[in-house]
Amino acid sequence: MARRAALISKKQKTIRISRSESYLINVKYMGEEPEFLGAMTSGEYGLALNWYNAMCDNGDARQYITDYLIKRDRKAEAKLLAKLDNCWVPTTVAWRCRMLDRGYDVPLEGDFLEEELAKALGRVARDSQEPSEGSLAASKRSIQDRMRDRQSEIIGDIEEMLDLGNNELNLYDWLKGKAIPATYCQAIVDHYSPWLDELIQAYEGGDEQLKEAYSHMSRKELKERIMFFNKLIDDAQRYGNVTKKTRAPRKPRTISMDKKLKNLKFQKENNEYKIASINPEKIIGAQELWTFNTKYKIVTVFRAIDRGGLQVKGTSIIGYDEKTSFSKGTGRKPEIVLDKLQNSGKIVLRKLMEELKTDKPLQIRINENTVLMKVVL
Repeated sequence: MARRAALISKKQKTIRISRSESYLINVKYMGEEPEFLGAMTSGEYGLALNWYNAMCDNGDARQYITDYLIKRDRKAEAKLLAKLDNCWVPTTVAWRCRMLDRGYDVPLEGDFLEEELAKALGRVARDSQEPSEGSLAASKRSIQDRMRDRQSEIIGDIEEMLDLGNNELNLYDWLKGKAIPATYCQAIVDHYSPWLDELIQAYEGGDEQLKEAYSHMSRKELKERIMFFNKLIDDAQRYGNVTKKTRAPRKPRTISMDKKLKNLKFQKENNEYKIASINPEKIIGAQELWTFNTKYKIVTVFRAIDRGGLQVKGTSIIGYDEKTSFSKGTGRKPEIVLDKLQNSGKIVLRKLMEELKTDKPLQIRINENTVLMKVVL
């Protein structure tokens, strides 16, 4: 779609007018929007209301009220109206606003228009009030609800700028200046893409109904409006992509030492061999860990696979190199092996496993029979 639009023109301009397919079908039977000269009679007013009810939808109604408010410099109310759900838009008020904007002498109905409009906007004001912490309303309000509200606000702000005739709108800069999260960019694209597609079809002339609907516009005007909305959508997509790429990566959550070691079970002391375990906190980040199973007389060395060192997960040691980590039996004289293990340096420790001939499966899990003998940093 963007490629098709890019081939049409380079200028951007917008005039906010759109008609649905249902309009094009119904207009054959009900005619074009009615026009009146002089004061409208009650009968003419009723016929006009019937025409708008049949030919227009809630989206049209919202636009008519918005235009009415902006022309009277009531922009704050227009912005508030953008947050109102379609089902609550007062259509009779909208049709009356439309007729007044067209300069018709509409029969007086007291303060009907302002009273109904105040009720509708009051609903937005009530819904937008933050519920008190701990209240039932607060507990029911989900993250999705808040995101939908924020999405409506963003699109409402864009609509307001378009309604004010901001033909030079740079949406990319506007989104960046407001620091809008990339999450909402797709909603902007989805909102304006059908409109752009309709304009392109009208320009290409493949759809007779759309061609008739936009017959009031010259080809030059269609080109300018197509390129405006094409740029609007392109800005939203580019901003979303750039924001995602430049977003700082989420920092991993820091896990406390107590939490890492809470499930680690080991033998704190053994009276038979007169040995005791070191502080298990020393395992975290160490390059080597030596253990001794007092029940099966097995000595084990865990060697780290990288500079990050060894870690503990549950009852197991992780982050070790399977190729350089071993478990071996100590034979009939484990005391000699334990003495070397406790009192020797790195050079002796390197040769210790070579001296032991009985291979055993690697003792990955640490249990109540395992003494944590030594770490090498």
